[in-house]
Amino acid sequence: MSHSKPYGNVFFSILLVSLSTGSAVAGGPQIAFDFGRIAECVEIGGDEVLLTPGEKLVELKLRVSVHLLAGKIGDVEEVRIEVGDRENLMRVHSFSPCTQMASHLGGDIEWSKTTEEGHSLGASLGGELPTPVGGLIAHVTPTISGGMTNGEKITEKQLRLAPKFAVVASGTINQEHGVFFKLRSSTQSSLEGTHDLTVRFRVSEKWRGDSIRVCCQATGTEKVLWMKQQATWAHTCAPVALYLAGDAEARQAAIRYVDGKNRG
Repeated sequence: MSHSKPYGNVFFSILLVSLSTGSAVAGGPQIAFDFGRIAECVEIGGDEVLLTPGEKLVELKLRVSVHLLAGKIGDVEEVRIEVGDRENLMRVHSFSPCTQMASHLGGDIEWSKTTEEGHSLGASLGGELPTPVGGLIAHVTPTISGGMTNGEKITEKQLRLAPKFAVVASGTINQEHGVFFKLRSSTQSSLEGTHDLTVRFRVSEKWRGDSIRVCCQATGTEKVLWMKQQATWAHTCAPVALYLAGDAEARQAAIRYVDGKNRG
């Protein structure tokens, strides 16, 4: 009696382990994110700001740095940054950068097509001619034909818009209590470096400070065995304390808040 070993099951188990731990085994790029844990908000006024009674508009400028520690930055296909109000007390009014499109081509595409058409002209004459052959009438049909051929070239030209793709995609999340920014790689820009983001919030007119949560993620595609799958190269989330510009007491409260988070 022979006993067969379950080689198929062993291989399948190894395959599952390889797929689940592919990110660590593949050794993709190492990315570090950096942003301040305390940020100042400036009140925005003017007649162009339309708010409901009891509200005011504050602007946050957030700087996020992407640092490549090892590997190739080209393996990072997208950086996603989310800025969200933790207590759902602040509502997004506007943000920047907005969605931006780009193309690999320097301009629009000019397309042309040339075709040739030929024309011919012919004529024939027919009749009966008497011929002295045994008193019979020979039916003779002389034909005169003339031919003329002209070549006509037709050129059709079109100007087509170059295909574009989004290098920046942005929008609101969490019922307008937050905003996301997707930064994608292109031949004309690099994901490594500093990215300046601006978010304007509608807050209570008595607002002096609050906290938000900033999350950064770098993703790409890695090859595991014979398949390609989505990979997360880096992920960072941290609270950021906000305070109203010119309010020293609110600034000190923001500093104490961050210090408490660091100790905890």
